Amino acid sequence: MKIHLQPFLVGLLIFAVSCAGSGPSSQNQPAEYITETGQLLDFQQEISADYLRPHLTAFAHDSMKGRETGTLSEKKAAEYLADEYEALGLKPVGDNDSYFQNFELNATKSDSIVFEMYAKDGTAKERISRSVASKSKTADFARLFGGTDTLSGKVVFAGFGVSDQERGVAHLDGVDLKNKWVMVFQNTPNVVDGDTLIDPKIDARKRFQMIMRQGAAGILIIPAKEPREFDVIAQKMQGSFGETGRMSLAYRESGGSSGFSGGYNVVKPGLVVKLLGLKSVEELTDYRQKLIGSITDFQPKELHYQLTQIPYSSKEVIPSQNVLALHEGADPELKEEVVVLTSHYDHVGIGEPDSTGDRIYNGADDDGSGTIGLLNIAKAFAKAKKKGIKPERSILFLNVSAEEKGLLGSRYYSDHPVFPMEKTAANLNTDMIGRIDSTHKSEGIEKYAYIIGAELISSDLDSLIKVANKQSGEITLNKRYNDLNDPQQFYRRSDHWHFGRKKVPFAFFFTGIHEDYHRPSDEVHKIRFEKMESILRTMYATTVMIANAENPPFVDNQEFIEITKSDN
Repeated sequence: MKIHLQPFLVGLLIFAVSCAGSGPSSQNQPAEYITETGQLLDFQQEISADYLRPHLTAFAHDSMKGRETGTLSEKKAAEYLADEYEALGLKPVGDNDSYFQNFELNATKSDSIVFEMYAKDGTAKERISRSVASKSKTADFARLFGGTDTLSGKVVFAGFGVSDQERGVAHLDGVDLKNKWVMVFQNTPNVVDGDTLIDPKIDARKRFQMIMRQGAAGILIIPAKEPREFDVIAQKMQGSFGETGRMSLAYRESGGSSGFSGGYNVVKPGLVVKLLGLKSVEELTDYRQKLIGSITDFQPKELHYQLTQIPYSSKEVIPSQNVLALHEGADPELKEEVVVLTSHYDHVGIGEPDSTGDRIYNGADDDGSGTIGLLNIAKAFAKAKKKGIKPERSILFLNVSAEEKGLLGSRYYSDHPVFPMEKTAANLNTDMIGRIDSTHKSEGIEKYAYIIGAELISSDLDSLIKVANKQSGEITLNKRYNDLNDPQQFYRRSDHWHFGRKKVPFAFFFTGIHEDYHRPSDEVHKIRFEKMESILRTMYATTVMIANAENPPFVDNQEFIEITKSDN
């Protein structure tokens, strides 16, 4: 029978784990190892800035060149982790008794995109423009993302592209958007002169979801400023041609692709003027202002134009690898079960320079912080082992690759687990735990982590985290994003997702997005190591308690399981 830890039992459990041994199964332990929970918790002191700082400094150094998936720098980072696990005495459980689980990715390089606009009058069709976007050319459209599918569809003008019934805004209602290009103004006027016109929760991401869920082929963005803004965007997007872009797992013949493949393009304002039957760009600016003034009166309309997008690309196979290391449990039976600790060690490599000219995206926080944090947790368990103390269940340290390409490394592991998913007690995932987001900075709170998952899939796991936290990091456990209706959907945006979809209880430790997210300025000198210590100690203590629990956490939120069905 599974044990369910109700909130009123938390205090009792704190007392029990402090005073008791390892439970009934402790009678079967090999004499050479102690598995007492309290003694294991003492080794959280091994988690310290003194260990974290030098390792993260090396891991996020410019010489690592941003650790992009499939590059030599990513391989160098993987070898760094393997060397450290070996030095700590953890067991290699990858391919051929190595620390690596190898897999292949199919990658697409975008060479060019041809855009053709046609005027349609009944069955008659006349091409009015043809332009090519490539490394050397700009077109009438600038791809922001996607663009790997060949698409053709009529153009619908949808104003600001949102529906907000409460405020009478219906810019997506009354027109069939299926297989159409939906043209909208760039910035949604949520609040104008203190008046809320559109729910502020409807941001660019939410608008994108609203449109694409209606089956649209793609979105065409009318830039807010003209004409220079379009030129700057188009020239910037030229750099994406010839570079490795969309990736998918090679073993998955269908599906498994990374990212959005449709069309999401900015339109040259001069062409928008023609499509809307206006006379000038200045008139387009006025049109937008008038639309704001009568925002509840607007209704979308299908235009007499059709757009075709034809991408040309080449393909290649790219090798990558996850890093796996096992700290074996002491109980003869329970050691066959594992608690899996995950982080992603890849980042986004070398890209557009910032204002200082820096082009290396070091990823000190994303996710150097979580990855080096797992090394430090491994060190704590290794030190306990040297003193003759081990947990009952085994601990798998799993640093995955290709997270930035669409959670592909964790997808590969979940479909090719080294330890069966039914023997996986729980997954604790960590990504970006070295900084403070604007919300907590304004509140003066440093020792916190957003906990995503936990009771979202298992109330048992939630109770264990609370108990562990009281005896370790004593951080603020923030549940702000722990909501299946959260517009950010962080519950599916990191590697824990592929454990959750396999019905494995998970918790994601995360401290939020900050101003250096996916920028060259995500560097190690901005990391708050003492804050990291506290979060990692709570993760360590949680791992100990799961590993020594009589029964693993029980999945008891069927709503989450229903959500994941389409991804299996």
